[in-house]
Amino acid sequence: MKTKRISVTIPEDLLEESEDLAEERMEDRSTIIRQLIAEGLKEEKKKKAVEMYMEKKVSLEKAAEIADVSIWKMLDLLRERKVPLRYDRKEAEAEIEDIII
Repeated sequence: MKTKRISVTIPEDLLEESEDLAEERMEDRSTIIRQLIAEGLKEEKKKKAVEMYMEKKVSLEKAAEIADVSIWKMLDLLRERKVPLRYDRKEAEAEIEDIII
């Protein structure tokens, strides 16, 4: 993965927490901050996918794609957030067709 150097201003308490975490994991601060940013971005993608699904803007399959997870994991995310499953006739027919083929 290609990397770029950037300059970021963060609150002192977050910097201290990241340094503590780096020490605990025996990593350098930059590595920990990259990992935390990556985890945060993953969570934001999941949050966006769930919101779009709830607003009926995307199907279950598209939501899974946005969240970058399997459909099974997307179902788990929806269940964890107590989001009712939408399952219309078109989706059922497509799933049946996939099974038959």
